[in-house]
Amino acid sequence: MKRATQAVIKNKDVLLSHGLVEARASCLKIIEYALTAVDPYNATYKAVQMIGEKLIVDEREYDLALIDNIYVIGAGKATFRQALAIDEILGDRITEGLVVLKHGQGSPLNHIKILESAHPVPDHHSFSASREIIKIAEKARKKDLVICLMSGGVSSNCCCPVDEITEADKIEMNRLLVPCGAQVTELMTVRRHLSKIKGGRLALKIAPAICITLTVSDAIGDPLEWNADWTHPDSSTFQDAVDILHRYGIWENAPDRIRTFFSNFTPEKETPKSLDKINIQYCMTVKTEDLWKAAFKKSKLLGITPYLLTSELIGESREVGRVISSLAKESEKTGLVFQPPCALIASGETGVRLTGDVKGIGGANQELGCGACLDLSPSDTIVIGAIDTDGTDGPTDYAGALTDGFTVTTAKEMGIDFHKELMEHNSTELLKQVRDIIYTGHTGSNVNDLVVCLVF
Repeated sequence: MKRATQAVIKNKDVLLSHGLVEARASCLKIIEYALTAVDPYNATYKAVQMIGEKLIVDEREYDLALIDNIYVIGAGKATFRQALAIDEILGDRITEGLVVLKHGQGSPLNHIKILESAHPVPDHHSFSASREIIKIAEKARKKDLVICLMSGGVSSNCCCPVDEITEADKIEMNRLLVPCGAQVTELMTVRRHLSKIKGGRLALKIAPAICITLTVSDAIGDPLEWNADWTHPDSSTFQDAVDILHRYGIWENAPDRIRTFFSNFTPEKETPKSLDKINIQYCMTVKTEDLWKAAFKKSKLLGITPYLLTSELIGESREVGRVISSLAKESEKTGLVFQPPCALIASGETGVRLTGDVKGIGGANQELGCGACLDLSPSDTIVIGAIDTDGTDGPTDYAGALTDGFTVTTAKEMGIDFHKELMEHNSTELLKQVRDIIYTGHTGSNVNDLVVCLVF
């Protein structure tokens, strides 16, 4: 019997104790329904079945009677729920397995070893885990099968720097990249060219074994390349990585060895552009569209007309929040943009660029929720929920924010300068003070971010 998703908002009582209670309750119902819909465990069971000695993956059959060894490797914030399903489906057929998760995400499995490491900046566990992953990949021979589980977070959870740089260099590079404001694909482009396993390089180590890559998408548009980073050829180039470092003002602050590495191109430093000769099957078990489609469905069930603003949400988080709020206010005022009661839904991944003195911590969704309520008053019948679907927004233990026109007013009554705290990127403490922070714990999923704005 398959196990249900672990995703649940654990502090609903607090979130529904103030503000626009009925609208808040509807927003949380939509968010929870969407989280349940993108559970990797259930999605893996839909894609992978065992019938006798036949392993069927997305309608492609593998005769396990012809396979000597089955290895399972993986990393990322949604891979525990994938691994749980694979562990149950294949059982004792698994020769060896290892999956690397974010600290606090996992628990022991029967046939797959679990390791934990840091995110979004790697730690020493990230490097030791990558060495173990490589050892398993290199064991694989022609009559073996390697199942590779991947999801967002893999770049930090499992790091293996090129020989020319050190682990400390890689950590510092990640520290510089995360807050620079670059898009996720740009960050990954730089990371790929500093890695021995990313950009398809691990596939070269797995060959000549058969490789099945099961992914949970967290990339806008669901491109396989960015969701199957270890085993998919790389379209970005060495020069692209250099240009990104210059574009975001990182080059001068990058470690000396990294600048030296990027200043001296050789063909060997380029990532593979084709893996046509390697036997690889790709299967995306969860897509980002599954997230917003589920939010759509639940909105309709609640009698609220849904509208998709975008499934490619990007930009500076707090400013994106203000734009969404302005659309909601126009809908509330005139009904010309969208007719209330309505749900304005968006998915994607916004970013926070840290500049100047940073007072506290926060996350993109927390800042988006704070930005969205800046221009609202208690008379506005608008509620905004913004979450990171893995349950940990940025470097925090919180999933996101649920705000309305009472949020800023409450902060003012408490003597808090809401705008100042937001500009100092202190969104976590700010939202905790006004009791508008969403807490889920680790959801076991990781499928973009979700914004639900209700207008009544």
